[in-house]
Amino acid sequence: MVSGRKFAESCSEHVDGGHQHDRFPHKYSHLDYDQLKKALEKCSHRETSEDPSEDHGVCPVCDQNFFSELTAEISAIVDCFSSRAKHLLDMHLASGFHRYLWCLRHCFIDDYLAMIQEGQNLINYVAMNSIAIGKILKEYDEVHCSVNGQNFRRMLQAKHLELLQSPWLIELSAFQINTKDSEYEVSCEDLCECSSDFSSGEPTITCKMSESVKAEFNLTCPICLDTVFYPVALGCGHLFCNSCACAAASVPIDEGIKTAKPLAKCPICRQAGVFADSVHLAELNLLLKKRCKGYWKERLYAERMKQEKDYRSLQTNLVLGFM
Repeated sequence: MVSGRKFAESCSEHVDGGHQHDRFPHKYSHLDYDQLKKALEKCSHRETSEDPSEDHGVCPVCDQNFFSELTAEISAIVDCFSSRAKHLLDMHLASGFHRYLWCLRHCFIDDYLAMIQEGQNLINYVAMNSIAIGKILKEYDEVHCSVNGQNFRRMLQAKHLELLQSPWLIELSAFQINTKDSEYEVSCEDLCECSSDFSSGEPTITCKMSESVKAEFNLTCPICLDTVFYPVALGCGHLFCNSCACAAASVPIDEGIKTAKPLAKCPICRQAGVFADSVHLAELNLLLKKRCKGYWKERLYAERMKQEKDYRSLQTNLVLGFM
C-alpha cells in the first residue's frame, strides 16, 4: 500500500511525465490525497471506541466538508476516466475514412502503440485512485472511530461513482486482451493482467491492476442467462445483451435502448433512468466475436431470424388493422 506522499508523486508523474506531446485530449484529474489527509490531521475529533459500529465519531464539520470535497474530486476522476477511455476506444475501433482522419490528425505517428500505452495508463490511473480512495476513507474511520467511510463507499456504488465498476474498465480490459491477440508486437509484460474465461459455467473478464486491486466482471446476461451478445451496460452498471435490454425497456432493437422511457427500470436493481446512460461495449463484443466464434455466429443467426419474425408479425398486424 503506497503512502500519501508516494501516491501524490506517482500520480503527478503519471499525469505529466511523457505527455508533452500527448495526442489525447484532456488532462488527468486525480484525488488530492495529501490535501484530504491534512484536513483529517487538523480534526480534533479523535474519540476512541472498542466497537466502531457504534459510530461515536460523528464530526459534523468533517462530514460536511470532507465528504463533499471527496465526492467532487471522485466525480471529476470518473468523468475524466470515462471521456478519455471513450476517446481512446473510438479511435481504436475507427475504420476506413474515419481511421484515415485519425492517422492524419496525429501525423501518422505510431498511433496503435500510443493507444496501447494510453490504455495501460488509464488502467493504472484507475488503480492509483482506487487505492487512494480506499486509504483516505479508512483513515477517516480511524480518526473518527466511525463507519462513515465504509458507508460512503457504498454510496459511491449507488451513485455509479465506483471506478472498479465502470463499464469503461470492462472495455479497456477487453481492449488489452484484443491487443495481445493482434499482429502487433507488444510485450505482455508491458500490459496489466487482463484475462477472459469463456470455458467455465460463468464467462468472466478479469483485470488485475496491482496486488491489491482487481476487478472481475460476470459476462452472463441475467435475462437470457447466456453469454452477453452485443453487450450493453446500463447506467447502473448491469450488463445485458442488447436485444434483452431492449425487450426489458419495451423498445424496438432498431430504435435502441437509449430511446427507452425515463421511468423504465433496470430489471436487476430496479433503478429508473438508467437506459439513457447506457454504454454499448463494442470492444467486449469484438473480444467475444474472436474468442467465441461458434457461439457468436449462432446468436447472430438466431437474432436475425427473430427480428425477421417480429417484422413479419408487425406487418401482418398492420395489414389486419386496416382490414
